[in-house]
Amino acid sequence: MKVDKIYLRSNTTFSKKVSGWLSNKGIDSSCLEEDKKNDTIMNLDGLVIFNENQFLPKEIEELRTQFDQSQKPVYKVDINGTLRVGVSNFALWIEQNKCKKMMIAGSDKLAGNPNLERYLLNM
Repeated sequence: MKVDKIYLRSNTTFSKKVSGWLSNKGIDSSCLEEDKKNDTIMNLDGLVIFNENQFLPKEIEELRTQFDQSQKPVYKVDINGTLRVGVSNFALWIEQNKCKKMMIAGSDKLAGNPNLERYLLNM
């Protein structure tokens, strides 16, 4: 990945899991401060949403709507989908959208899914 910084939602199990992965990859990450959320989103290049079978919880759907309204690209990774296709398409999405600073989000339920670990190991 050619990403400079990744933002995560504060105090979520999913964010803690992804933060550990980012740290191992040497990618800078930080939590999105709720009071500066709108300003931060305006300075990001895109949003990546990890999900299971295209299901998005309400808080993730609201985040997606904010990015859509700001005309920022959004990419969804279905961790129950085909691994190689998901990883390849993710890399192409980053490259095509020139994402240097982005946000990664997902529900806390995903942190316990072994498919998330599989995706993270291959990205």
